[in-house]
Amino acid sequence: MNTNISPPIRAGFRDRKGGTLIGLIAVILIIGVMGVSVITFTHSTEHSFLIASAGSRAYYLAESGLRYAQQIHCDSMPAGWLHGRSQTLTLHGGEVVVIRLVDTFWATAVVDAGTAQEARAEVPMPVSLCGVDPAANPADEFAVFGDTAISLGNNTVIQGDVAITGDDVELKGDVIGNILANDISTHASSSTTVTGSIFSSGTVSIGTGTVTGDIHAATGIILSSAQSSVPFGGWLFSNGNIELSGGSVVLGHVHTCGGNVETSGSAVIGTALEPIEVHASGNVSLGGGDVYGDVYAGGNIVVSGSARIVGNAYAGGTITGTVTGTSMPNSPTYLPEPICPDLTDLDDLNLPDATVFTAGEDDVDVPAGGSPELPTEFPLAPGSYNVLSSPNNVSDTRLFLNDGSDNHGNYYFNSISLGNFMHLYLDLSGGYDIRIFVVGDIDFGRDLNVFVSTDGTNYTEMSSLNEIEKEALGARVYWESATSDYTLGQSSNWFGTVYTPVGSLSTSNAYLIGSYFSGGGHNLQNSTVFHVAPNYFAE
Repeated sequence: MNTNISPPIRAGFRDRKGGTLIGLIAVILIIGVMGVSVITFTHSTEHSFLIASAGSRAYYLAESGLRYAQQIHCDSMPAGWLHGRSQTLTLHGGEVVVIRLVDTFWATAVVDAGTAQEARAEVPMPVSLCGVDPAANPADEFAVFGDTAISLGNNTVIQGDVAITGDDVELKGDVIGNILANDISTHASSSTTVTGSIFSSGTVSIGTGTVTGDIHAATGIILSSAQSSVPFGGWLFSNGNIELSGGSVVLGHVHTCGGNVETSGSAVIGTALEPIEVHASGNVSLGGGDVYGDVYAGGNIVVSGSARIVGNAYAGGTITGTVTGTSMPNSPTYLPEPICPDLTDLDDLNLPDATVFTAGEDDVDVPAGGSPELPTEFPLAPGSYNVLSSPNNVSDTRLFLNDGSDNHGNYYFNSISLGNFMHLYLDLSGGYDIRIFVVGDIDFGRDLNVFVSTDGTNYTEMSSLNEIEKEALGARVYWESATSDYTLGQSSNWFGTVYTPVGSLSTSNAYLIGSYFSGGGHNLQNSTVFHVAPNYFAE
């Protein structure tokens, strides 16, 4: 008998098949959730990394802006990067705004602007001394330096900075550099150009003249005619009133910390394409031409006549007259503080110490004679002498001075008086300096001509040297008159620095290479100064 016996069916098998399916679905869901979490985490991590990277780039970009500002500050000393001046830079694909506020540079950098990864960084840095020893005397940085008045005659050009510590400056000629003095003015009959900035411990008054840089004044600024202008974006900073009249033009910002701003006539501030800002702690009274830009006054703003503010006006007091933009009187909370002038303390600038020395007893008489074809040559070795003199006319005489064979060529005299048409030959072949110390007067006649040699044989006329040669060789020649004056006759050339701690410096129709320091005043007429800083002051 065949009996079919089926295997027994285990209880719960069908139930377990349904449970396995549910478990599988649960596992798939868990894995899916974990996958989404991993993707979300990865995306979040990448986003955080991008934000962190942008933040780092912004920080380093700001640091680059600070280094740039410091370099520009040092390269343009003594004016440097002025307080309140800002500049926007594009560096490495980002934008940096750098501003100097008192003794600190602030750089604000933005990278990836307008995206989800946009990052900003604001980084400060103290303004450096530019490697200058703060205890060192800065006087040798100036082409003309002294503590009494200076007269720059018509057609005089000084290629370098000017500082007069104890007196005023009236300009008839041009200065290619900065000017530091008490009251500074331009002569009414002369058109003067200052290719640099002006720093005054008193008042700056420009009657006829152009200033390409900024004007800083402790007590006031006056521009009084159509021939007075700051046309290249220079700023005006004053602790007193700023008065613009006639047809004067200012194309930079205007700030007064302790006074008013007044315009009259057809004076113009700013342009439609380059609007500016006027900031006054006191009142602003506009009776001249238009002001293009925004005006801020701690007191009242009065716009009269045909004048307009082509921009906005904000005042702590009232506002009257034509304002094309927003007018907000009685709103002191909208008023930023004006930027005060950044003034160098003239009391910290002093003439160098005079050299202590004694001269000899033997006179030196330079002979006249010879001919143009065979001139008289008169070599004089370094040493100590009494009086160096010559006849009145020495047109065919050559006086040779040298820089010594194993040390500087030091010459000592009680006085120097040399005649007209002298030819001075300076031998700088030894690699040292020529230094002449005179107890009394240094007096050269007219039409002096100077020749320079670096090999002891071939001499080049001073005016034919290139700029590098002028700077390198001019620093190696130094003249000092301890107790009296330096006079260079008209139509002459001069090579090297001259220092008269007590006396005065005067010349006309001359070309001068070096630095010119005087305790008794300067009188430079129709002359050109090419500034070279000297190697030597009193040791």
